[in-house]
Parts: sequence; C-alpha cells; structure tokens
Amino acid sequence: MQWLSIKPTSPIVRSHADYQALQQLFMTYSPDILAFQEVDSIEALYRVINQQHYDIYLSDREKIPHDRFKTNNQYTGFAVKREIIVDNMTDLSQLSSPARATGITMPFKNKLRYGSIIRITINQQPVVLLNLHLKSGCFTAKQLSKQKSKACKTLAQQLKLIKQWVNTQHQLSQPFIIVGDFNHRIVDNDYFINTITKDPASMNQLSASINANCTVRVATKANRYRTYRKLIDHLFASNTINALAQRQIQYDKQQLSRFTLSDHCPLLFTLKVDLTQDT
Repeated sequence: MQWLSIKPTSPIVRSHADYQALQQLFMTYSPDILAFQEVDSIEALYRVINQQHYDIYLSDREKIPHDRFKTNNQYTGFAVKREIIVDNMTDLSQLSSPARATGITMPFKNKLRYGSIIRITINQQPVVLLNLHLKSGCFTAKQLSKQKSKACKTLAQQLKLIKQWVNTQHQLSQPFIIVGDFNHRIVDNDYFINTITKDPASMNQLSASINANCTVRVATKANRYRTYRKLIDHLFASNTINALAQRQIQYDKQQLSRFTLSDHCPLLFTLKVDLTQDT
C-alpha cells in the first residue's frame, strides 16, 4: 500500500481524493481476503476498505515497542470478509532480526517487518496464510547467491526462517499459502523453491505465470513514471491449492496522473483447495 498512513509525518501524505481512488479500486474487485503490506494503522486501512464487511488482522509488531519505530511503520496483515472463519495466529516475528534468530554471532540490528499469519477455514478445511514483506535491496538470484551486501545476507537469513516454517507445515500436513512482497525477482522457480522447502514437489508458485507490466508514478513533486516487467510480489502454496485464475491489476494513465496510489500493482488470485490430494 506504499506507506498507507494518516499521520502527517508519513513519507507519503494522501489526500481525501487519493483515498477515494484507492477505495474505488478495492471495491471493484472486493476480494475475500486482502494480504497487505506497508499499512501504518487499522484506521488508515479502513479509509480504503469497508469496516462493515471486513475484519483487519494487523501484525503483532504493532504491539512490540522495541521492534517498531516511533513515527512511521510499515505493517503487514490481512483484511478478511466477516463471513469467513479466521483464527489470528502468532506472527513469524523472527523475520525482524533474522541474523539473531538464525544464531549468527554478530547480527545486523534490524527492525524489519514480521510475517503475519492467520488460519482460515474453508469447507471445514483449515488453510494457513503467511503474509511477507521481506528485506529490500537484493533483487536478483545472482545477488542473493553471492550475498555480498547486507541486504542479501539479511534476505538469505529470512529465507532460512521461512524454510523452517514451511517444513513445519509439511510435518503437520497443513495446507498453506505464502504471499506478499518478497522484494526479489524470481526467474528460476525451482531454485527459489529449493531455498524455502526441503520438498520442492510439495509446493506451487502460483504467481509464476503472471506477465508483469506494472506502471506506477514515483511519489515525487515532478511526475515521473516507472514500468516494472518482473514481479517482486509472489504467491506460493502447498500442492493441495491451485489457481483457477491469477492476474496483475494495472493502473490506467488517468489514475496514475491524478492520484497517489501505490508503487506496486496488486495481484488478484482465485484459488481452489483440493481436499482429495495428500499434503
């Protein structure tokens, strides 16, 4: 959501018209579940979504003083239609300081985003959702493999923690979805899946078939536009979950010229849980 905040100290301060435009975009698609990143407060998000129809599950980080900033924060979380059964689960908070969590002697001091987790129940079948916003600055497989920068070392540590989480879900035979802003372009699907699971055949990258073509307006005084042709937002799922449809929602020129929206184009999925398949 690119610094969605009602605070005047936010790096991006949106007008009433900006919020109306975001609200109209959201209402056009009205997803059952929204996995969001970069939201500073529930109050800000309820300017975009309908409070009567959705409950918001904001990251646990919002309640942890030593892991949040005094002024502006970027929280992950979910907005879910109220008719869906939801259990709000403990965040994957280790992603905030992954070096410390993976036992590295001299950890980088980070205050990074937690992985938000909920469990929904569909036709009496529980599905766990993990929503990520990973370390920025390590965008390619070559950079990640060399791990020369702090960003790449941190991302590699975060991926180790995600692999542990994924393997636990497999051990529990628990269907799951991992979605969010990975801040990383995945070109070789098999290579990346191998970094987050011991059992690559048990996972699908459902965003892999989406052709990225996202034009955004850079939030500066002068209107400047940028087009992204590689995804850094992704969705993985256990092999009991498949996509009936998947696409990137793109902004039109009028929206971009008139409103401050986001520096990402949303991804929209229609998913099916196959209860007959072993997990």
